[in-house]
Amino acid sequence: MTRSPMRWLAGAVGGHRRAFLSTLAANLIGQVATLAAVAGAAWLLGRVATGQSTPLGPLAAALALLVLVVTLATWWEAYVSHDLAYLVLARLRGQVYDAIARIAPARMLGRRTGDLSTAALSDVETLEWLFAHTLAQLLTTAAVLVTGTVAAAMISPWLLAVSLPVALCVLTLPLWLHRRSRRHGYEMRAATAELASDIVDTVQGLRELTAFGALDRRRRLLAGRTRALARAQAASAARGGLEAALIDMLVAVAAAGTLLLVALLVRSGDLAPALAPLAMVLAAGSLGPATQVTLLLKEYGTLRAATDRVHTLVTAPATVKEPDDPLPPAAPFTVVFDDVRFRYTPDGPEVLRGVSFTVSPGQTVALVGPSGAGKSTCVSLLLRYWDPDGGRILLGGTPLDRIADLPAHVGVVPQDVHLFAGTVEENVRLGAPAADVSPALAAAQLTVDPATPVGERGVTLSGGQRARVAVARALACDPPVLVLDEAVANLDSENEARLAQALAAAAENRVTLVVAHRPATIRRADHIVLLEEGRVVDQGTFAALTAEPGSRLARLLDLESQGV
Repeated sequence: MTRSPMRWLAGAVGGHRRAFLSTLAANLIGQVATLAAVAGAAWLLGRVATGQSTPLGPLAAALALLVLVVTLATWWEAYVSHDLAYLVLARLRGQVYDAIARIAPARMLGRRTGDLSTAALSDVETLEWLFAHTLAQLLTTAAVLVTGTVAAAMISPWLLAVSLPVALCVLTLPLWLHRRSRRHGYEMRAATAELASDIVDTVQGLRELTAFGALDRRRRLLAGRTRALARAQAASAARGGLEAALIDMLVAVAAAGTLLLVALLVRSGDLAPALAPLAMVLAAGSLGPATQVTLLLKEYGTLRAATDRVHTLVTAPATVKEPDDPLPPAAPFTVVFDDVRFRYTPDGPEVLRGVSFTVSPGQTVALVGPSGAGKSTCVSLLLRYWDPDGGRILLGGTPLDRIADLPAHVGVVPQDVHLFAGTVEENVRLGAPAADVSPALAAAQLTVDPATPVGERGVTLSGGQRARVAVARALACDPPVLVLDEAVANLDSENEARLAQALAAAAENRVTLVVAHRPATIRRADHIVLLEEGRVVDQGTFAALTAEPGSRLARLLDLESQGV
């Protein structure tokens, strides 16, 4: 059964038990030493004030030692608590990255880049407060609270008549406002994610915004998002201010009440005058830790919202499961779609309706059809972004869901190429870090220097150069199956023909599946599979499928040539 988000988060400390115990010990030693130093000073003051004989030298040395212990414990606690926090945060960031890799791309549909980056960075970073300043402190504060309360009761049970009820009020204060705290936390995290998403969209689309004169409108949108975040932050700050004001009021009431109570006890003879300062300190000692707990919990709403967002992402189920008993595909690496059926959502329309075709090594098969026919869905299923709802897909006679390390066997050249900031060589070696990129660059007809810098998303290269880098990237992995999803869409006809010749040479011993719209690309294919509304309505060679003027393929190519 899935654990609650807060229990799951507390369990994240389990892998760093030694660091947590060190944090706990340092904090406990520091708080106990602080209470002992203050209590000792108060006891000493009471004896001196009442004229009692007191060995000042040894007591001063003891107090100095306690102060030194407090100083060292505070420093050590700050070091180990932050060390613990950053260890856990590093682990959580790894889990977030693994989750994104596990659920991509299916469960990322509808998730904005800025939203995911906020979960991976900002939300995780917010949890630093929990690990560095809250968990161990809550436990040690509770221990000191009990110790101070017991010590005060040993002097006089009446000392708890004021401080203990006020301490309970302070401790339960977060419960009074917890609904508002959670709401404010969720509003702030949601507003932060929205603003981050819009900023990412703005930066990525700056060229289009400039070209269409939409920068002012975009600036107004960002200003609105910023105001929404500011309102959420102001509401949270107002609630936090209310909590702080209530705490100050309760502390003032407790201080005045305890002072009056001690005076009455001394006057009635129930408390020795020399013990009056110590009684005040111990009574307040039960209130100080309670106040600290409340201040620690003031950010509970924000912490809970960040925890829920990270937990939702990390625990999202995988779209496809890794095989329990993986099998290697066997040569020849024939690709078979056998009565494949698929829909993107359980209640959505069926996108593929019994698709069947075969691609043999050395053969180039073109998937052709109007928009929405199911071509890209076939590619996504072959890359195993999803699993079919019915039928099966085989590679070398092995079902795809039984193959481990599928990317080593199926390479893809997408239409929308993503290049990373770095060099051409680094981008080509994405899937094969040790590969010699020269043959792949030559096969892709890319003549630039491999050390040429590539800006973010390939902005320093032309569309045709980006397409060639993507082709070289796929060829560098030398996969037995190559998928070309409109790989030459950004090339002119001359360069398309040259690259097609190079790809034809590279395809001699591998399966090549092409998603194509251009007549020249379709004509070069050995076999054509024509899809309409998720079904294979015709297949064969280009000559056979266009032999009759009114054939489906002839009509499709005529419409596309007219730009319809």
